[in-house]
Amino acid sequence: MTTVAIDFGTSNTVISILEADTQQPKSLRFPNLSRVFVGVTSQGERLEFPVIPSLLFIKSPDNIILGEGVKSQRLGLSQNYPPERLFKKFKRDLAGDYQPPPRQIDGISYNSVSVSELFIQTIWTEIKKQNIQPSHLVFTVPVGAFELYLDWFRELGNKLNVTQISIIDESTAAALGYAVKSPNKLILVVDFGGGTLDLSLVRTVNNSHDNYNLRAEVLAKSEAYVGGEDIDVWIVDDYLRSQNLTPEQIGKISYQNLLEIAERLKIQLSKNQTASESWFDDESFMSYELKINREKLEEILEYRQFLQQLRDALDEVLTFALRKGISKNDIEQVLLVGGSCLIPAVEQLIISYFGKAKVKLNKPFDAVCHGALAITQITEIDDFLRHSYAIRLWESYSKSYIYHRLFTKGEKYPCQRQEWLNLQVANNGQSEIRLDIGELGDMTQTEIAFDASGRMTSSTLQHQESFRSLDNQNQQVCVARLNPPGEVGVDRISVFFEVDFRRTLLATVKDLLTGEVLVNRVAIYKIN
Repeated sequence: MTTVAIDFGTSNTVISILEADTQQPKSLRFPNLSRVFVGVTSQGERLEFPVIPSLLFIKSPDNIILGEGVKSQRLGLSQNYPPERLFKKFKRDLAGDYQPPPRQIDGISYNSVSVSELFIQTIWTEIKKQNIQPSHLVFTVPVGAFELYLDWFRELGNKLNVTQISIIDESTAAALGYAVKSPNKLILVVDFGGGTLDLSLVRTVNNSHDNYNLRAEVLAKSEAYVGGEDIDVWIVDDYLRSQNLTPEQIGKISYQNLLEIAERLKIQLSKNQTASESWFDDESFMSYELKINREKLEEILEYRQFLQQLRDALDEVLTFALRKGISKNDIEQVLLVGGSCLIPAVEQLIISYFGKAKVKLNKPFDAVCHGALAITQITEIDDFLRHSYAIRLWESYSKSYIYHRLFTKGEKYPCQRQEWLNLQVANNGQSEIRLDIGELGDMTQTEIAFDASGRMTSSTLQHQESFRSLDNQNQQVCVARLNPPGEVGVDRISVFFEVDFRRTLLATVKDLLTGEVLVNRVAIYKIN
């Protein structure tokens, strides 16, 4: 039996296992699904990184193409293979608060949930074809993942009939992978992939002389909802603006082709000072030529406020660490993972914080997935809440929402509230008590404008609180059904909240009138 790790990414997905004989991580390669990135070590050794592009194209309900097969056949980039049948960035949509409407293809409805499940289940079938019998499945998720997103992975693991399912933050996983080989280290991981920017500061403690008895402590985390896919869009938008064109004017097919070119140019700039590529649309007879250099890309990143978001994330982690008595100089290694960390401006900014000697960029594509396998060697992980859990209430006086926090971000979990919360009904004869319960996260946004000369200008990053309901339909959770109905002015139920080791919010509900326990330690989103 084998431990399998799946790093489900916005741009690329990596599948790894622990080899039975060596107990070393190995990334799997799949015919027609995988593409291979090639790297070279400082000693000149050639390295290969197999990944599966996170793409899915529906030729027909019985003919679904994944990964490299989509790229090699140029699916979604012509009238014969229209972009409406191409799904990309579905992992990002899955994690989002507001998902795009489903698409109707050949009479079947596809949304981000069904497409993500189809994508992973197809890969799972390929894993089984390699005579691998998984007993433990580890999923990696962004640092800022909300609880409903985590629960989707748990449910998917159950559908795959896996005995044991674990979930770990992507950047934390990369830190653990490094720390297992070098225990008693203080490591910062900066994971900049296709969809998110995640940071984790992790310290491991070797409890004995046995490397299989390690305890890991997550000291600080930060994230931003920005990734390499955004940069591709920014490059194309900048080009179209320079040509006085809009995405609507050139059409969906041309726009998708330009995004493909932008991705390739971005990759080329990791090695070259300039990059250019031409493309001729033989349907509209339009010719496009994109040219970009490192200076221009850095200008785009700066004006789009990405570099500021990176600075803010680094500052947040360092501030958290300082509160725990850890200075920037105490951090021993800074590991850069994710393909977007190859962007020179990103690497140079991080080096300016920590110095070149500490910053490592050895395994940009598979460090997260390989690190996730290290969870089998960690006896305990001390982690904390990245989001607050809260009850959202409408205040008629101010005509705005207010929040009654149940647990505040930064608290270590598992944890419990010290007191029970007593609740009353709002109306006589009321037979249910419902609460709007969810997670509070910090979101940032900025506005881009252009002056009379066509130069970009941008406003200061705006920070705001985002509420994410724990109910799938964004409705209030029914925490109690009352029999007999309640009376106004009388405490009717008492609720005790806790967060378990899986970071799931649980509730125990007592009926104060009947003395009956209505709910006993049930996940909030499963109460009905």
